[in-house]
Amino acid sequence: MSDAEKLTQLRFAVEVARRELIEAEAELTDQRTDIAAFEFEYEAKIGVLLFHLEQVEAELQEYLDRIKERRNEKIFGVAYSSVEDQFRKTWQSSSTVTSPKKKIHVNQSTEAQIKKLYRQLARRYHPDLASDDAEREYRTEMMTAVNDAYAARSLAELMILAKELDSGGQVEAGGGGTAVDMIKALEEELTRCHRRLRQIDLDMQGLYTHPLVKLSTEVKFGKQQGRDILAEMVAEIENKIARKTVERDMIKSQFDNLNSGNQVIR
Repeated sequence: MSDAEKLTQLRFAVEVARRELIEAEAELTDQRTDIAAFEFEYEAKIGVLLFHLEQVEAELQEYLDRIKERRNEKIFGVAYSSVEDQFRKTWQSSSTVTSPKKKIHVNQSTEAQIKKLYRQLARRYHPDLASDDAEREYRTEMMTAVNDAYAARSLAELMILAKELDSGGQVEAGGGGTAVDMIKALEEELTRCHRRLRQIDLDMQGLYTHPLVKLSTEVKFGKQQGRDILAEMVAEIENKIARKTVERDMIKSQFDNLNSGNQVIR
């Protein structure tokens, strides 16, 4: 086979591999975007309630601990501290509740625009589609900016990045070289594309083990059966919060009575 024929075959193979890579990258991006969207919904509906529940449970435990301390003070004296309490204070970190992550809220229309633009830019700017080091460096820099803008839910920044792309800001691949050099470069590019495709396949498989994917699947399946799984979870957590709140208020009342000397907790 002549070098010219080999070049023709390699160019065709690389073109096919690149198209497959673009589609695979797009599918991976779509999957990750769907997971991020569901995580946003989950945090908005469930995460806030779980944080509230943790707060109530922490307050309940605090009152129980304070009642125990007061009871021990009455029996053993003010300075008394049980072996159990000493061990817990020494070896266990305090059960402070951290604030939930601050979420950036945007309306549904803007969110849809952000997702659409992000997917378009991710397909165009991805570093793995670069044909030389200069283009790869440029793509990496721009893809980082795209990811940062998406994480910030900044439609304005994404639109600026899209304008940069439309204005021809992307570094074009260099050319030239002998037939042997071109063959070597194409073979390396084909190997790189196939390697990246294998990695994407592994990444896609890994997504199925994401903790929220199973729940997302259950939510989608539930909708087909006329159920709202997230709403059911919300109701369950709200009921638990209500029970724990009543329990906390009862224990607080006991503590107040004990503190005033009106009641002795046995």
